[in-house]
Amino acid sequence: MLDFLNMKQLLMGVVLLVLLGIAGFFYRNALQTPGPITACPLDAMVCPDGSSVGRVGPACAFAPCPTNSFNASTLSVPEGYTENPNPNVNMNAGGDMTIVREFTKPSASLSVPHVIRVHHLGVSAEGAEADIVRTTRLQPADMATESIDQFEKVTIGGHTFYSIVIERFEAQVESAYYLPMGEDLYLFTVIERDVTDWMEPTLSVKNLPEHATLRAWLATLP
Repeated sequence: MLDFLNMKQLLMGVVLLVLLGIAGFFYRNALQTPGPITACPLDAMVCPDGSSVGRVGPACAFAPCPTNSFNASTLSVPEGYTENPNPNVNMNAGGDMTIVREFTKPSASLSVPHVIRVHHLGVSAEGAEADIVRTTRLQPADMATESIDQFEKVTIGGHTFYSIVIERFEAQVESAYYLPMGEDLYLFTVIERDVTDWMEPTLSVKNLPEHATLRAWLATLP
């Protein structure tokens, strides 16, 4: 009788080990076998600032559009400039934009300083690129731009700007850098005086001293 009980217990132990082995096999196989992979469509959605987002996640929903912006009042003062608490509303670019900051620096002509301005406009339903074309006026003939292709798309400090030369006239060069950020459109302009070779076709505007100061300052934007 005792031997029968021992045999029964031994048999039950063997059966238990077999069952545990089978369960472990299926568990390991389930971990090593990848599930079905769902590929999202490759289409994209255009955001108000002109950037594009694709589909992400298990539901393949469009990623949210960028909403990053910054408070222009917290920006530092460009090197060598001082802030004008009463900005000059007479400007050549962004006629329906609001000037939120203005900085000046003495030039060789004491009555007309170098000027850097920050303008702001909310992005309309037409989109940032349409707003950029609509607000830009080329001087001294007050000509409207017709296409975003007239602007150079440049990346400075991680931000993408739309750049254009607004004016080259009588030793003065004005340049503009538009920055779409979510639902906001910012415009940074620099008016540089004392440009003796302003009529030269080979003039590299971005290498002018004050223009270079603006670009260095734009590289510090958050």
